[in-house]
Amino acid sequence: MSHSLLIHWEPSSETGIPIIDEQHRGIVSIINSFGFAIQRDRKTEFFLNTIFTMIDCYTKLHFATEEEFMRSAGYPEIEDHQRQHAELIKKSFSVASQSIRLRDPEMYLQFLRKWWVTHINTIDRRYAPFLIKHANA
Repeated sequence: MSHSLLIHWEPSSETGIPIIDEQHRGIVSIINSFGFAIQRDRKTEFFLNTIFTMIDCYTKLHFATEEEFMRSAGYPEIEDHQRQHAELIKKSFSVASQSIRLRDPEMYLQFLRKWWVTHINTIDRRYAPFLIKHANA
């Protein structure tokens, strides 16, 4: 029986901002739990709950948290980051709807994995030094 994780949390994934890192770990946990459910052919049990949790809780809460920190720090690229968040929310709804319609939970899982790799673990890391510097000033 495989117990492998889809995404491994690495110390290099940390931004150095405790609440952001905690939310990122939560997102990784949801992605890994959903991947595990798919591996165990329990995808239908957790499919809609995963979508609702990601869209209603993590997407909205996490993006609002990031944007609040950026605003208070005067982050110069906030508008671009907000635009990316809006595009991700739109894409998340689209992929979730298509996954439900096609009864293909793996499509949504791959979207979540790509979200982690491209946005959270790459783009989000760009603002961290600015926010940390501002917090320490």
